[in-house]
Amino acid sequence: MSYLRKAMQLILRIIVFPVVVFLFLIKRWLVIELVLPNVTLFGHLALEPEKILSKRNRPDSDRSDTSNSQSPKKVLVWSFAKPKSQVNKSLVRLWRRELLVLPSAIVTAMHQTSKWLPKFEIKILQFDKLHENDHVLDSCSSHLRFSAEELRIGADYLKRVGIKPGIPYVCLIVRESAWAPAITGPMSSGTLRSRSFEDFIPAAEALLSMGLHVIKLGAPGTFAPTGTQIIDYANSSDKSEFLDVYLPSHALCAVSTMSGPDAVSLASRVPVLYIDIAQYSLCFAGTKLVTWVPALLSSEKLGRVLSLTEVFESGAGRFLGADVFVEAGISIINSSPYEIKEHAVSFCKTISGKTSPEYVEFQRKYQTKFRELLSLNSVSTLGSFESKLSETFLQKHGEKFLS
Repeated sequence: MSYLRKAMQLILRIIVFPVVVFLFLIKRWLVIELVLPNVTLFGHLALEPEKILSKRNRPDSDRSDTSNSQSPKKVLVWSFAKPKSQVNKSLVRLWRRELLVLPSAIVTAMHQTSKWLPKFEIKILQFDKLHENDHVLDSCSSHLRFSAEELRIGADYLKRVGIKPGIPYVCLIVRESAWAPAITGPMSSGTLRSRSFEDFIPAAEALLSMGLHVIKLGAPGTFAPTGTQIIDYANSSDKSEFLDVYLPSHALCAVSTMSGPDAVSLASRVPVLYIDIAQYSLCFAGTKLVTWVPALLSSEKLGRVLSLTEVFESGAGRFLGADVFVEAGISIINSSPYEIKEHAVSFCKTISGKTSPEYVEFQRKYQTKFRELLSLNSVSTLGSFESKLSETFLQKHGEKFLS
């Protein structure tokens, strides 16, 4: 079978070779660049295309095809791998409307065949880290667009579960402890982004009392919030790849422990509150869409909670795996269910993005300091930071955390 596959690959390369030669001849005027987004992770599939498009289409973009008439026009050719690798085929279909997409076999053949020509290779776009360049989300509107028929399907679902047109709902996205990856190692998140959904029920009930609907997203088989007014989409027969995209993209906001669906919210310009983020460098700190609650990091050596500056001076600001925190003698302190409720209520009350006057200086200090700390050893130049810390977090921990 391997011999047949290699033969087919060679035949395909021979077929595309004339096209590659043509691209070689016109490279002075036109440059093709290949884009291979991560299609196996929901969050990456949502945000990588959105951020690339936003970066190219923002008002201050320095694209070679517009900034210099003598530079070649750049065209991006996308590949979304094989369907069996795609974590959400509905999301891929949405992106196909906005992008120039070719089958993965053809894109691979083009890339390999271009190496046959001297000093010519069709480049693969090197994408910046997903979390470090996200200020581009604030520069233009979303590129994730739905057809009239898709909007009707989504509206029909909301009506069926009791949400009338125009009534806001909040997506509650909790990566539950029971579903934390079992693998260990320096890069494994373990339980760092996982919580018991029961810890979020007081928050959900408080949001419901404010006149908001609450929809639980997630995998089927997770905690079922029976006996509450929470809409349990995660365990319902309505669950589908399409609604997995539609719901977080049309919510008033999302409250999340950082999981794939909240990236769809960001791509759709829906505000997100992140609860108890221990991996500080993974927070989408550059965009005004994000408000977050840092998990407090306590040093066994010092016998106290670290300030933001001390977190990065100790190296913990860029820790990714759970094991690394343990080895460094740093314990993680999460919010109580009551505190989660307070964070969620405060966030939804200030959903307009306006900072309360008493917290303006706090937020400015945080944005400046956090950008400086994250810029150290960064792979890219960071733009201005617009994210905010939860006002209830600042009220309790602001002075010490930002000292």
